[in-house]
Amino acid sequence: MYAARRLLRSATVVLILVLVTTVGFRSHARALTTGLVDLLLVMLIAFRWGFIEAAMGSIAAVAFLDFYYMPPILSFYENDPQDWISSAIFIMIALSVSRFADRLRAQTDASQSERTRLEKLYLASRDIIMMDRRNEVGSQLAGLIADVFEADAVAIWDAREFTMDKAGRTTIPEDRVRATYFNESSETDYASRTFTRVLRLGTRPIGAVYVAGSARSAYLNSTCVDAIATLAALALERAHSFIAESSAEAASRSEQLRSAMLDGLAHAFKTPLATIQTASSGLLESSKLENTEKELASLIESEATRLGELTSKVLQTAELDEGRFRVELERVEICDFLQECPSWSDSAREDRPLLLSVRSIVDHVWADLRLLQLALFQILDNASKYGRPGSPISLRVESTDSEIVFSVQNEGSYIPPQEALRIFERFYRAPETQYKSAGTGIGLSVTKRIAEAHHGRVWVESTPEMKTTFFFSLPQIQKEA
Repeated sequence: MYAARRLLRSATVVLILVLVTTVGFRSHARALTTGLVDLLLVMLIAFRWGFIEAAMGSIAAVAFLDFYYMPPILSFYENDPQDWISSAIFIMIALSVSRFADRLRAQTDASQSERTRLEKLYLASRDIIMMDRRNEVGSQLAGLIADVFEADAVAIWDAREFTMDKAGRTTIPEDRVRATYFNESSETDYASRTFTRVLRLGTRPIGAVYVAGSARSAYLNSTCVDAIATLAALALERAHSFIAESSAEAASRSEQLRSAMLDGLAHAFKTPLATIQTASSGLLESSKLENTEKELASLIESEATRLGELTSKVLQTAELDEGRFRVELERVEICDFLQECPSWSDSAREDRPLLLSVRSIVDHVWADLRLLQLALFQILDNASKYGRPGSPISLRVESTDSEIVFSVQNEGSYIPPQEALRIFERFYRAPETQYKSAGTGIGLSVTKRIAEAHHGRVWVESTPEMKTTFFFSLPQIQKEA
């Protein structure tokens, strides 16, 4: 198509130069005048259409100047060698002027394209900032790029949300867009005017963008699409940050409300629980109860004690949330601490043997003993609830250059990667396990807050082979101050 169009333009140029030269001859114009007019036309043609068309015009102008003005007249033959030299000089001048005009045109087009690109990128960046973040950002972004850059089609693959947002009139190769992200390979096809780019935040890929240019978007090139990809990546990350910030703020407010309510309820429960425990203890000490009545009184006392422990746990969690909990650091000997572990943990049951192991070169840790016991009790209790019956529970202590790490491993349970962070949220229970064993969803959140109060951390690792390990780390304190 392009070659045929260029051939048609070249034929048109030759025809124009022939007509102009013929008119000049018929109107008795001098050779110099006609030649200058032809030269001006050649320069204008070079500026408008390009060097090839101008070169064809130059040859046609020289040929017909020779035909009409060089003796013998009305013949392409030249007797005088100086006429040959004049014709050659005219062609050289015409070609030189054509080349200069063509380069000037190319520079003008490039300058215009660059100015258009900068204007479009400015408009895109301005509109991205003004996008409504409360609505779906991906679809807004795809439509914005298609409108601003006059593209036939735009697609944005958001790897974090696993969504494809599209805009435009032509078909979008979705597999190609996704492959761009997974293979991390950007492509440029100038023949079809299509571009695919990996969206990156720094060096981390977060998605992909596909842009199909149109006849109106001739200014689109590889550099421009690179800039579009950068803007798209920043827009997606900004949207994700806004969602995360909004969710965190809502969660924080919800947590504060729940903490206040639980704190009030827990304090309100203390007095009736104390009364129930006192009454049940008095009934058990009475000699007037029958065996069945004693069993019922014992059940009341044990359940009241359990409810009191849950209430204390809620109060401790609320205190940690509000920053009212004071951590009293003391030197805790690791071996002595582990030897006492079975006495304060009910995980050492006959069907759940507790295996202790110390691989730490450091023999002590600075921590609040009561909080450390509570944190590890929650992890051991969790391992006991969800482990396979009869399988052992392993408690190991290891040291690194900066941390003391307690790890608890059980067999028979698996935590998917998407649940690994959420299980430390208060009241959250994984769908796979929430009906497997009774619980409140508080224990692991208490453990997390205790670790943070000690400037430590907690995490979990789980394998499909049904082995799950919880880690609780505390920083090493070098000076015993």
